[in-house]
Amino acid sequence: MNIEQYRKDAEDFLSKVDKEYYLHFSGRKPDLNLDEIYKQYDYLFTFDNSQYFKKLIDTSDGDSKKKARFLFQFCTEGYLSKKYQNISDKIANNEASYKINIDGQDYAFRYSDIILSNESGLDKRRDIDSKRRQITYEIFNPDLKIYWELLHREAIELGFDNYTSLFMQLKGYDFYNLEKDMDKLVLETNDIYEDHMDRFFNRKMGFGIHDGKASDFAFIKRAKEFDIFFKKENLVSIFKENMRLLGVDMDRQKNVIMDVEERENKSPRAFCCPVKVPSEIYLVVMPSGGQDDYGAMFHEGGHAEHFANVSNRLDFEYRYLGDNSVTEGFAFCLENLAYEKEWLISLLKMDSSAANDFIYFSGLINLFFLRRYAGKLKYELKLHENLKVENMDSLYSEILTRNLIMKYYPENYLKDVDEGFYCTSYIRAWMFEAQLKDYILSKFGTGWFKSKKAGDFLKEIWSYGQKYSPEEILDFLGYKELDVNYLINNAIYLIKSEH
Repeated sequence: MNIEQYRKDAEDFLSKVDKEYYLHFSGRKPDLNLDEIYKQYDYLFTFDNSQYFKKLIDTSDGDSKKKARFLFQFCTEGYLSKKYQNISDKIANNEASYKINIDGQDYAFRYSDIILSNESGLDKRRDIDSKRRQITYEIFNPDLKIYWELLHREAIELGFDNYTSLFMQLKGYDFYNLEKDMDKLVLETNDIYEDHMDRFFNRKMGFGIHDGKASDFAFIKRAKEFDIFFKKENLVSIFKENMRLLGVDMDRQKNVIMDVEERENKSPRAFCCPVKVPSEIYLVVMPSGGQDDYGAMFHEGGHAEHFANVSNRLDFEYRYLGDNSVTEGFAFCLENLAYEKEWLISLLKMDSSAANDFIYFSGLINLFFLRRYAGKLKYELKLHENLKVENMDSLYSEILTRNLIMKYYPENYLKDVDEGFYCTSYIRAWMFEAQLKDYILSKFGTGWFKSKKAGDFLKEIWSYGQKYSPEEILDFLGYKELDVNYLINNAIYLIKSEH
């Protein structure tokens, strides 16, 4: 094999895929046509290539071994995606085209999620949620069931026990050890979560968490009471100002293209598309009002700045591939500025009392998501153990409802599943960020977000792309391992410190 040519073609492929994702999910292009791109680069993703890189891992050492592992993951994931891109495109296009009737008017399925989160009326909100779940059950789930069972079968044909064991090898870490870490987090936060979330539900909704639904939490999370501080028209300027304080002038940073316009078919889930690293990065946010906009902007802005600051001298593997826990950790590093009182007062002009209230609210939201992803991991480990996905809907509802107490319905048991155990990347990123932030605060102080020296530090570690894993970066910074205790302690502190 000509590895240099493989790298060049792989980079071209990823650029075209990310551009297609950008155009479709930003609402600029109605259909997602990844299948055509996969056909064009069909030769990249063969069984023989996958086996070649797998063997190359065993016969290499040092940097060469790491690159071989990254290429093995890229090639094998591509091989899986290529075979089933038709059905994947169909699922995405159905989601983009289906409408929900609300008060006599049709709305795009994706946009209805934003309407739901802004709906204060209990009955109407739950009616919207019921309609969304009905479409998921009738339209999306039949295709999703076929899709996941095909992937399960393919993992076995590749020589693995199941989909889980395949992705543990591809990602290079043990999902079951991560499950134990998150079991510890859930156990140590059970009392504080139930107590504080129950009181919060009663104050906001007039009933306790045991009577709540996931759709009710979507409204609570919207937090309209804080909109006065998180104004839509200030979103871009505040992000740019924060970057300027860190020494990044975004007006001169031509490699980051920002897309913050509202479009009906634009995905409500913010995203970043690194079309060409580091020269063409798209930062996409769907404005819906309030603190969610800011969280999305700063999270995806963290991705964008990471990729935009990657050294162009790095090899392809380190600019595009690697452990995504790294870039997610950098994204959380900026998103979680909203947990820092000095940032809220300095950039958002909150008074001390409002900042305390928002940090308490943010602490509850943070703990909700940590416990939700602990549940997702536990459920997905079960979902992907076997070939069939029959009767897993009740298990999904049971695990998520137990971890979060509010009701999670079974219809989303296949839709609420990310490709390739991406939930593990988020969990490791939260752990990584908790320790990275511990280092940043100890070195640059609570005002680190307006320190050019802190910005220089971030630009330095951003420049390495994903050459190093979270464990390797933390080792450079003096930490022994990726340690869940930093995450647990921080989650508890956020709630207790401001209440």
